[in-house]
Amino acid sequence: MEQNKTIPISVIALRAENYSPDRKNVIISLMTKYSPTERKFSVPVECFYDLIVDLQRLNASIRTTPEHSIQPAVAPEAEDLVLPGLFKD
Repeated sequence: MEQNKTIPISVIALRAENYSPDRKNVIISLMTKYSPTERKFSVPVECFYDLIVDLQRLNASIRTTPEHSIQPAVAPEAEDLVLPGLFKD
């Protein structure tokens, strides 16, 4: 039986725009290779914790040296993700 595999869409730009008013989501924008349209998404902060863990797993699977590991090893608290002065409330 043949599995239907989708081809990934090439993302050429991925930016964190802002936090949602309740600071539980990050508003991100992305652009794809074959579309001039920028799309915006509201992504729960917890999804980024999962992304960090996935990136660490991928990094470990290619056996990089420790100085190339993705930090942090433990998911940060939501308030730790805010860079002072980067976003205005």
